[in-house]
Amino acid sequence: MKRHFLPIAAAAFTAALSSSNAQTVIRIVASNGDRTATQTAISKILAPGWTFNGTNGFVDTPGGLSNATGANFGAWSGSYNGNPVIIKVSFSGALAGIAAVAGNTDQRFVPTNGANDGVVVNPLTTATFEIGKADFGFSTNFQSTSPFNGVFQGVNYAPVIEEVVGVSPLGFYASPGFPASGANITTQLAQLLYTSGSVTLAQFTGDFTNDVNKIVYGIGRNTDAGQRFGAHTEIGLGTTKNVLVWFPSVSGRTTTSGITYGGTVSSHQLWPVNQQQGTFPVPLGSGGYSSGALLAENLTVTLGPDAYKNKYFDDELGDFTFQYPNATAGHYIGYLTPGDANNRVLGANGVVPLASRGVALKYNGVDLTDANVRSGKYTAWLYNRILKPQSGLTGLKLTFANALRDQIRNVDAPFGGGLFDDASFKVFRSTDGGLVIPK
Repeated sequence: MKRHFLPIAAAAFTAALSSSNAQTVIRIVASNGDRTATQTAISKILAPGWTFNGTNGFVDTPGGLSNATGANFGAWSGSYNGNPVIIKVSFSGALAGIAAVAGNTDQRFVPTNGANDGVVVNPLTTATFEIGKADFGFSTNFQSTSPFNGVFQGVNYAPVIEEVVGVSPLGFYASPGFPASGANITTQLAQLLYTSGSVTLAQFTGDFTNDVNKIVYGIGRNTDAGQRFGAHTEIGLGTTKNVLVWFPSVSGRTTTSGITYGGTVSSHQLWPVNQQQGTFPVPLGSGGYSSGALLAENLTVTLGPDAYKNKYFDDELGDFTFQYPNATAGHYIGYLTPGDANNRVLGANGVVPLASRGVALKYNGVDLTDANVRSGKYTAWLYNRILKPQSGLTGLKLTFANALRDQIRNVDAPFGGGLFDDASFKVFRSTDGGLVIPK
């Protein structure tokens, strides 16, 4: 294990590191779609008295659990079955989870051991991190439809044990002001949006008199995200198709209770190559956000004129021009699990004001409801799975992994908008985006 710190951070963590020598450290790499249920379950199987420090702050009581369920990176300190444990979590993506477990590759974790020892930052984007290997993980994708199956880019990815713990619906959402008359996206319209980068709002509403000069732009997730694979396979693009999504520059954001929302998009550009955070590179425009929370906050923004007209520099003219000079408004569309959408986009917890709330879209004319997912009427959904190596996970770590699996599968799967894969779930699928078939 290697630790990397900024010079100022090293002293701050010395005491916490030395006190953890007798504790078992368990490392988990997982998808954003598994975050809420997994963090909730960890808080329950640890003995009372646990603490958590993560990117949303420190918490030491169940009453503050939202700081943990909303954090993509952090560490728990507590006791499991009478044994002191530290649990490092990295909800960096479903594909990252598969790669970490199947390839036994080095991963970045936070250096804190769960104590109230300072601000925790994203280990993927800063110089403050700890290198370690995942003991197990969670993913919303099948290993068989991921690149991490056999030899890929010179690394041998071994088969992993995949056990279903629940189901995550996947919804499409639009930014504030999107009209109710157009709140539906079809498979074909989603394909057009993500392959062309933008479409007219009139294609959603059918109103080519009033809406033809209102422009809709697509935003999405990076290549480590199960939600990206789930959305792309669901709409027929597959797992390797390059897309065109946007990277906005936003001013005037507000952060309340750990939720960032609102602001105005002064400009945007096709997703830059130097902003890509996935495991494997993609060309200009085909990147995306590293978490559902980041994508969600950009579905609460208002597009300014330079954005919805799509101001860009024309090399032939040697000056700036507009792709849509007559545009009068614009919106973003993206895809999220309900765990990130309900509070961050739709304002279910009351934090996000009405003016910044986005709009839930139907998919092929069907509302995203639990009943529609369970019956197979609504088809955009993913399995949640725990991933374990075929060998090497033993003792306390194996016992903890199995206890966490059972806690989620039997109790906590619904946290974050998930569903139990039980008798009430009438359908199944055998591949990401595959046919939904009656059980």
